[in-house]
Amino acid sequence: MRRLLCMLLALFLLLPLCACAKAETGSEAAPAGETVPGYVTEEIQKPEWLSDTGNYQAMDTVGDRIYVADHDAEGRLIIACYDTAADSWQRYDLESADARHPNAEVLSIAGHSAWALLREGVSWEEYQSGKLPEKLGYYLLTLDLESGESRCVPIRIEGDVGSEGSDPVFQSLLALDAGRALLTGFEHCYVVDRDANILSRPELPELATGLLRFRVNETLYLWTQNGYAPFDASSLTLGAPISLRTDSPISSNAGHFLCSENRALCEYDPAAQQLTERFAWMDVALSVWEMGGRGSFENAAGDLYYPCRSGFVKVSPGRVPLRKTLTLACFGDSGADAFGGDPTYSCTMELMDAIIRFNHTDPEYRVEIRPVLYAGEQERERMLIRLATGSDLDLLDTSFLPDNALDGGVLTDLLPLIDADPELSREDFIQPLLAAMLRNGGLYEYTSRFTLLTMSTHPALFPGRESWTVETIENLISAHPEMDPLWHSYDRELLLTLFAWAATAEFIDWESGNCRFDSPAFVHWLELIKALPDGGQYSEEAKLLNVDYDYAFNAGFGARYELKDDYVITGFPETEETGSYFLKLGLSPSAMRRTMGSNTRVGILASGQNQDGAWRFVKTLMQNPQGSISDGVSVFRDEFEREVDAAITNTRDARFAIDNFNADDAARLREQVYGTTKLVHADDALLQVIRSEANAFFAGQKSAEEAARQIQSRLSIYVAEQG
Repeated sequence: MRRLLCMLLALFLLLPLCACAKAETGSEAAPAGETVPGYVTEEIQKPEWLSDTGNYQAMDTVGDRIYVADHDAEGRLIIACYDTAADSWQRYDLESADARHPNAEVLSIAGHSAWALLREGVSWEEYQSGKLPEKLGYYLLTLDLESGESRCVPIRIEGDVGSEGSDPVFQSLLALDAGRALLTGFEHCYVVDRDANILSRPELPELATGLLRFRVNETLYLWTQNGYAPFDASSLTLGAPISLRTDSPISSNAGHFLCSENRALCEYDPAAQQLTERFAWMDVALSVWEMGGRGSFENAAGDLYYPCRSGFVKVSPGRVPLRKTLTLACFGDSGADAFGGDPTYSCTMELMDAIIRFNHTDPEYRVEIRPVLYAGEQERERMLIRLATGSDLDLLDTSFLPDNALDGGVLTDLLPLIDADPELSREDFIQPLLAAMLRNGGLYEYTSRFTLLTMSTHPALFPGRESWTVETIENLISAHPEMDPLWHSYDRELLLTLFAWAATAEFIDWESGNCRFDSPAFVHWLELIKALPDGGQYSEEAKLLNVDYDYAFNAGFGARYELKDDYVITGFPETEETGSYFLKLGLSPSAMRRTMGSNTRVGILASGQNQDGAWRFVKTLMQNPQGSISDGVSVFRDEFEREVDAAITNTRDARFAIDNFNADDAARLREQVYGTTKLVHADDALLQVIRSEANAFFAGQKSAEEAARQIQSRLSIYVAEQG
């Protein structure tokens, strides 16, 4: 890598960096108290009687009012109305008849009438016991907003059958007036009255798609294949569609056509057929988990509202402090489509949340993302050269870069910054994970979470770590022909990848640069992979062994489900310590398999001009993480312990009679995390050497010893070059 960077160094001037937005300020300090035009965010607290989940089931807007169908704090079905002009709430209690645990799937308002499509649900007690009802029905609820009177009746229309069963499925409901509503399935539409009687069956095939809709003042627009079209509720006819095509339209009582596109609020001009960005959601959000988009609404005053757990977030034009900009480079594949068809950068939710928290709290700096788009590895290498030599970037998201992609000296060592910070200490980290992040004695990339690569078997079959050898495994396979050795889809190619990952941690000493692939243990690994079945038939029978590359996620339920029994972590055979290895999240052993969590890695560019501000942002990323054990193992000890304690439960999943995560699972996980010191290095060049020589052995072209010697010879040179 170092040689490649030197060879390409002269090319960097030819490669301008991609940018998504121009920074509002430069790197010079702003005068104290100076402000610029922007958007001010305010949290609108919900009333105490509204559910504290913040997961509003259904919403609609009329005029400057937002209507929400949800539950109150005691679980009763209600409609809550928030008047944005008066800043006041109103509650409507609803009649739910004999509906079982109803949830509002759709809410629609017409005049002074509210209509809701209810779907029966199951209680937590029913779920825990496994005694689930055979059929869940639909109900039609109507409410007179003036009198407060409501009624609820079952929907007995046959409807359209869904793909997962024989029960009818309804997609949406649209209130037409006080006495009529349009009920849609997958293919058919029904005009129904307040008693759920069919009044007519209009032929509106373009609407039988869920009725995606929004309002601009008094005009309702419905989605069609040609764009959004104005809808006349009296005649059930559609006008000429506008060319706005989005799945996130936003209602406006200020006469604007709004939508959420490319992580921003945009205004659409139907005449010019153009989108203009108003603001990025990250700049006005309070949390990445509660960013605007669907459910947003603009009132007549031009204030935007979107729902969050606490109630609503209000975004208004105003003046904001002028601050210096920290530029964070995030990588993206220009040839691939991200969600929403946006071929831009990749940024984890955890990193975006840290940006939001930092931008709302730091008095001097704000972070701005600059996408670095590339198509292919060669272009990525040229981009890295540009980053390493420029001074216009402060931070680098390295989450999606391969190991060893950056040479030493490009990033700032974070250890002196941690040592000098009164709120942080090296002792705050899980020590094996801190050691795993170090390179040449320094911490150049902060990595927020890891998972574990390991093996497990049935407790009664495990002879202990000292006796856990390849020969023991082979004897167990012979002694238990009634059990499949491994999960059915673990073919030889996948197993080789997982064992190769483990080998990069077990048989390479990265501090000294020494390899020991010619050891008997590695030879035995090659022989074991060849002896294991190359895939198998699907079976729900218990498995003898499990090779787990995401143990942080699978600890407990997942580990037991693989074996159909309790489990013990064995680690890989004939290895030191736990035989387990820390693994960066997001790695993929095959196209169909990825870890459940996403890796977040960030470094401070040594060439950046705002080292103090950049460190303050990294510190924000480190502090107050919001996650769980299933997201990966936090590198901070207190956070890891809190998440383990939060995951412990005495309940059981009645469907499989398997514990989810209990105290024994917690003890196993802690033992692996605190006892493991080695880290997988998923370097493609390194892995390719192991694969090519191992496959030569599998094909009978070499002995296992010959393949191991060739791997030792080739990788000893490669690892020395990386030092």
